[in-house]
Amino acid sequence: MFRTLYSRLALTLFVLLCVVGVILVLVIGHSSTLYQQEVAQKLNNELAAHIVAEQPLIQDREINQPALNHLFHQLMVINPSIELYLLDEHGAVIGYSAPEGKVKRSAVSLAPVQKFLSGDARFPLTGDDPRNVEGHKVFSAARIEGEGGLQGYLYIVLGGEQYDHVAQMLGRSYTFYSAVLVLLIALGAALVAGLVVFALQTRRLRTLGNVMHRYAGDGSLAVRYDGNTQDEIDVLGQQFNAMAEKITSQIGELRKMDDVRREMIANISHDLRTPLTTMRGYLETLQIKRDELSTEEQQQYLQTALSHSQRLGLMVDELFELARLDSCESVVFSEPFSMCELVQDVTQKFELRAREKSVQLGASLNPDAPLVYGDIAMMQRVLENLLENGLRYTQAGGSIRVGVDVDSGNVVVQVADTGCGIPEEDVPRIFERFYQQDKHRSDSNSAGLGLAIVKRILELHDSVIQVSSKLEKGTTFSFRLSSSPIVINS
Repeated sequence: MFRTLYSRLALTLFVLLCVVGVILVLVIGHSSTLYQQEVAQKLNNELAAHIVAEQPLIQDREINQPALNHLFHQLMVINPSIELYLLDEHGAVIGYSAPEGKVKRSAVSLAPVQKFLSGDARFPLTGDDPRNVEGHKVFSAARIEGEGGLQGYLYIVLGGEQYDHVAQMLGRSYTFYSAVLVLLIALGAALVAGLVVFALQTRRLRTLGNVMHRYAGDGSLAVRYDGNTQDEIDVLGQQFNAMAEKITSQIGELRKMDDVRREMIANISHDLRTPLTTMRGYLETLQIKRDELSTEEQQQYLQTALSHSQRLGLMVDELFELARLDSCESVVFSEPFSMCELVQDVTQKFELRAREKSVQLGASLNPDAPLVYGDIAMMQRVLENLLENGLRYTQAGGSIRVGVDVDSGNVVVQVADTGCGIPEEDVPRIFERFYQQDKHRSDSNSAGLGLAIVKRILELHDSVIQVSSKLEKGTTFSFRLSSSPIVINS
């Protein structure tokens, strides 16, 4: 029943108003009693003094009984709610206006009396009630003086038993019930107003909850929370919108990655199946017709199977290398080195292959290039892959140029070839794994992972590879490395 926030707030408000109502009744009742006592005490402040001044109640430490009886009779007629007591100088009750057995105390504490007579008492001031062992009542008091000094005290209780009885009757009167009824109406109005306010305040929470529920159902970004008050609810709604956009974006990326994964599996299956099928065909032929084949033919078959085995091993090695670069186990050992020297070493390594293919390979090095920071082995792998790619797509008579220059304190490396170039629509995809521009090239030992490895290594060095290409004119790859120590991503 109380599962919603609104119902819990309503219950909390109801309980709170009930508690406040009870407290108000108690406070009002107590305050009213104190007010009545204060008014009665202030109005009758001089009552005892006037009575003592009118007639002597104690003479020579003896009670003037006729005067006391006359006084009791007058006061009972005029104001039956007050009670008179004669006290000796020690506070003992020596006379009173009450039936036998009504007085429960034999003495009254004189401390409140002395404070009352001092003139600086704060009303209401209560003293002992002779008719109640534990009760206290407001009073008026006066000293009774005689020829021998202090004779005693006149102690008047202003709210006696009859006053209590009348107060109880008033408590059960129409006025009391009217006051309680007014209080209940006020609390009921406050409850209704609170429920309306809570309904208005929680309406936006319900709206946000409905938006979340609909988004959980269809995941559409068309479901959004709109608010303009900029309070906590709107901030929560804005955070939900940002979270929904991020989740939707991540879902899109996951779907794209899943498509890439499917394509990658298909490519891996195709690229691995081709050399395996070829190897198997040649080996089975060699096994079946070994007696019919000459030694040269057998050697040719074995060489072909070995070539495809090497191609298969190269693709597996590239797969493992890329997996290692993608994993958290990949560690980049950053150290200063000369990019010019590294370029010279790598180009010398490829000179023979370039001459065999009738491709001119050269380097253009800036002698003022500073040292760069990075992993030498990984950067060598980058240059090797770029040169491998250039040699693969550059025809005989073409050229490949490796350049090292300086720009804004950073070292810029360019690998430019005069190959067949890359169609404009294929440029954004050449760094995808297993992507090959010419999908019908079965004689290549490449699995389409070389450029993906280059991109990943440069990402680990906080660098980006850029490419520009024109069909039948060539392609240029370029990247830059910092000449100052940097924190390398891993």
